Amino acid sequence: MDSVRTYLVINSGALFGGRRVTFTSPAPAGSVVQLKVDGRPVRALLTDTPLNGGLLAAELQITYL
Repeated sequence: MDSVRTYLVINSGALFGGRRVTFTSPAPAGSVVQLKVDGRPVRALLTDTPLNGGLLAAELQITYL
């Protein structure tokens, strides 16, 4: 069973004005997970890139229509 890891969204500025967005997930790196930020549904790609403070990087998957 995978352990739960904490992620920091590294490209949150486009949608959330630079707000620090963190979340936890047990999904493996390379997965795309859905979450809600300020009530808005978003998708994030989980990476295995380590950041300060024991966090891992996640990248928002932004689709423009």
